Formats: sequence, structure tokens, C-alpha cells
Amino acid sequence: MKTILLNVRPCLVFSFRALIIGLFLFSNMTQAQSDTLTPGEQNKFQRLIKNFDVSVYMDAYSTFVLNDPKEDTSNLLEFAANSPFSNEFRLNVASIWLEYNSKNVRGKLYVQFGDIPNLRATPEEQYIKYMKEAHFGFRAYKTLWVDIGYLPNPIGYESSYPINNQISTLTVGGYYETGNLLGLKMSAQLTPSLFAGIYVGNPYTLAYGKNTSIYTGLTILYKYKDIFSVNYSNMIGNERTESPKRNHLYIYNNLILIAKPVKNLLLVGEFDFGLFGNSMKPPDTTKTAGGVSGFLQATYRFTKWFATTVRGEYASDPDGVLTPIYAYDGKLRGLLTYGGTVGLEFNPVRNSYLRAEYSYLSADKDNYIFSSMLSDHRHSITFTAGVRFGTN
Repeated sequence: MKTILLNVRPCLVFSFRALIIGLFLFSNMTQAQSDTLTPGEQNKFQRLIKNFDVSVYMDAYSTFVLNDPKEDTSNLLEFAANSPFSNEFRLNVASIWLEYNSKNVRGKLYVQFGDIPNLRATPEEQYIKYMKEAHFGFRAYKTLWVDIGYLPNPIGYESSYPINNQISTLTVGGYYETGNLLGLKMSAQLTPSLFAGIYVGNPYTLAYGKNTSIYTGLTILYKYKDIFSVNYSNMIGNERTESPKRNHLYIYNNLILIAKPVKNLLLVGEFDFGLFGNSMKPPDTTKTAGGVSGFLQATYRFTKWFATTVRGEYASDPDGVLTPIYAYDGKLRGLLTYGGTVGLEFNPVRNSYLRAEYSYLSADKDNYIFSSMLSDHRHSITFTAGVRFGTN
């Protein structure tokens, strides 16, 4: 594996440099080339250029655990989908976004580097960790689109990229939700208020990495103006485990409610409920299992520069279908966590943020799952700074 990575990384570096040089030369040649074209050709050329969007996104962070025991020998935070290392300044992600959108064709290519891709990829799937998204699509009929490739999953409100969230750090439920899929999506804007999509492919999940089983998913979004929206998504498939080797059928449901009852106030609620064909908890590992997670969140924007967000979260996986098995008061069960986060955000320029967040996360008493198995709760402060700039 080390040999493969050594061969892949120089290629990626070369490709990245070639891309930057190509974009620079392309931008300098655009004006010169357009001067040699007829007016009709110039208009066509300009329309083609306008279909492209090139952006660069970067996020840096520093996390401090306030109750970290002196005996803790690890600075890696449990259940952290981003900002995962404590007591040092680090880079969450540096990403290049390439997008193309026209009347009948579209595509995205997001390339990423940093702590987020390093920790979100399993050891056997390291080759794909540099990809956030890589897919293309075409308009099949009116508002019906077909997209193919490495696609984002419709499950969940939160993103591992802090710029897409009001709070940089993710909930435990968001940490265990599915990631991308390799497959295809069919979606359509059925009415101005109603959107629907169907997904088919091989999943990439934090719990199991990639598997060869096919799963399907459905997403339905209803939006009433900018006041209220409800989004239901699900996935049905087989997260087959290899050790021990057995089927792991599931139905995972995700419900997201978003409301803007008054100006500058954003309310978000998410609830996840899963049914699984096999429990991971002995003695009976063949019984039907289930788990729930969710959060409630409120964001108030005082001005266009300042905002504050409050979030409460809960996750319970009693049968250990997604999480490891722990001992709770002498009984075995999967993960149970609850906590809250308070954040402040300052936006110095467009598409940028400076954030400070305090988080409290706890498990049952005497569970000891934090700080190298030395504590059953965690108090932490996270500072993040990010910016996205590009042609749009």
C-alpha cells in the first residue's frame, strides 16, 4: 500500500500543478483568442466560459480539550468528522472545485487535501480520499437529470466541510451517517416547490468503507418559499461485513425540517431512524436492531457580519449496528451520546468565516470513551477560519 501511495501522490501533485498552470494560461489566452473570432463566435465562446466555475476552498482550525486528563497520550478526538486533532494548529481541508453547468450538461470535480480526507477514508480505500465529488450529468427530459459518478449521498443536513454548516464541528449522528456513493442519480424538479431524486450505487460509509452491494435511496424535498422546507431521504441496502462475514440488511431514514419564522432566524431539526437486519450485540447477533440520532439547532444573524448558533444533539445505537460495543453499567450496548454546542461566527468578507465554538459531549456515566478511554465526557473549544474564492 505504501508503494502505491508513493506512486499516486507525485501524480496528484503533478496533475494539480498542471491544472493551475492550464487555468492561468487559459485565462490569459481567452481575450487574445476572442479577438480573432467573428462576433457570433465570440458570443458562443463567452457563453461557454460562463458555464465554468472554478473555486478554491481552505479551512484551518485549532481545537483545545478543556478537561483532557494528563494521562491522555493521544490528541485525536473521538467522533470528529473534521477538526479532529487537539492542541495544535492544523489544516482541515484545501480543496479545488471545478463545476460546469449548461442547459443540458453539468459536472463537478472536487479535489481535496488535509485532515478531513485523511481521516474519512478507510485504509483499503485511500486511493479515493483525494476526491470529494467527481460526477457528470445530462438533462434527459425537461427537469429530469441523470448524474453518474462519485456522488454525495442525500442523507443528512451536515457536511464535513465547515463552510456548508452554521457550526463547523459535526454531531455524532452526522459522523456516522453514510458518505458518498459510486453510482447514478435521477432527479427532477417536479414543481416549483417539490424536488425528488432516486439513487442507486455502491456506498462508501465510515462504518464499513466501500462494499460491492448495491443500495437504493430516495429523497423528496418540499419547500414553501423561503419560510419552510421538509426533506425526507432514505437508503435501503446491504452493508455486508467481511469480518465476520455476513449480510447486514438495513433501512435508514432521515428527516430534515428547516424554518425561517422571522428575519435573520434559522431553525433546523434532523431525525434519523434505522432498522437493521442483524444486531452486533451478543448473545443474539441475528435479531432485528435499530438506532436513532438527531439534533435541534437555531441560528440568529445579528448583522451580515455576525451570527450565533446553538445546537443540542443525541445519538443512541443500543444494538451496536453502526458503532462499537461498549459497557454501560455492566451491560453491553452500542454508543449513546448527548451534548450541546454554542458558536459565534464573524464573516469579514464574502464566503469567509471566523468561528469560535464551545462543545460538551457526554456518554453514560463510567463509560470512559473519551481521552484515550479515561473520561466519559468532553469539554472542548474549537476555532476555525475558512474562505472560498473563485469565479462565482
